[in-house]
Amino acid sequence: MSDENKTTEAQQIQSVPIAFAPDELTKCENCGRDNAPNRSSCIYCGAEIAIRDEFLSQAKVVANDLAPDEAGWNIIARACEIGDSRSHKELESLNFHVSDAPGLRGSNALIPIARFSSEQTAQVAQKRLTAFQTAIVGDDRFEVEKPATRLSKLELDGESLLFTDFNRGSSVRWPVTDVSAVVLGTIRVSRTTTYEKRSIRKKSTITDEISDARDSPLLDIYVNGDRIPFSVHSTGFDFSILAGDRSLLASENFTRLADKMRVIAPQAKIVTEFDAIRMILGGPWPESSRADGLGRVQTGIGQRRYGRIATIDNTLQFTKFSRLQALDLDELKR
Repeated sequence: MSDENKTTEAQQIQSVPIAFAPDELTKCENCGRDNAPNRSSCIYCGAEIAIRDEFLSQAKVVANDLAPDEAGWNIIARACEIGDSRSHKELESLNFHVSDAPGLRGSNALIPIARFSSEQTAQVAQKRLTAFQTAIVGDDRFEVEKPATRLSKLELDGESLLFTDFNRGSSVRWPVTDVSAVVLGTIRVSRTTTYEKRSIRKKSTITDEISDARDSPLLDIYVNGDRIPFSVHSTGFDFSILAGDRSLLASENFTRLADKMRVIAPQAKIVTEFDAIRMILGGPWPESSRADGLGRVQTGIGQRRYGRIATIDNTLQFTKFSRLQALDLDELKR
């Protein structure tokens, strides 16, 4: 008998186990079925599952999978501490790339690292980040449904600031020592209108496209005990508080007003980095977008086309960022 026909000893093709042992599985309290111990939700019914500490490093968490207007839970940290940390690998596992915002090291702002659909998932992800302080904040804490008080005028009267409401015309006085935060940023709204011709065979051909983008500076001022800010817009505000430093350019006036608030209220947290770190905010807090149909509109003599307008704006993104700055990280951790 040749050597080719001899029975050979079977070779081991699996040196390490590729599945979890039965005693490692986690039973779902909702449906009673076993799940892998690194899952934060049941694969069968979707209920949340507690992950044991020994499997946290293997935990499967999905970050930033919510629409901008959905309620979620955010992992928050100080920008300067993130920039100085060596946790790049852990941050990148949550789709946070420090290289996208090189100005983090010099910023005293609070920023979101990642956003999750449940508090438990956020807590699992938070345990990976041990090199700096973090806290978990629910979106409801920002109260974005409550509008800021728009100002028409801001006056310095001795040791007090007089805030005049743009809509009501009434004024309220606050000591300058009560100013807790000032946040400067830019609201960007871009609209693209398209017109298309539709044939009998339901084929569409875009015949025209018009794009329009507008940038508007915005400055929020917070006082102690109030989470809803006073807001300075580029129109309808009297910059006379700047006196001789007033500029003909609105953008310069906003920067100078932030600088003046730094002098008037040295205890206040002044945050002007929103525009610089906007890209990194797009992960947990993406810009809002919507598309609206215009129906058939007249585009020329004897011509009617189907119109559609797509709008992208960062108002919600700035509102969350701004109101986050009025919070205290140490208090959030408690």
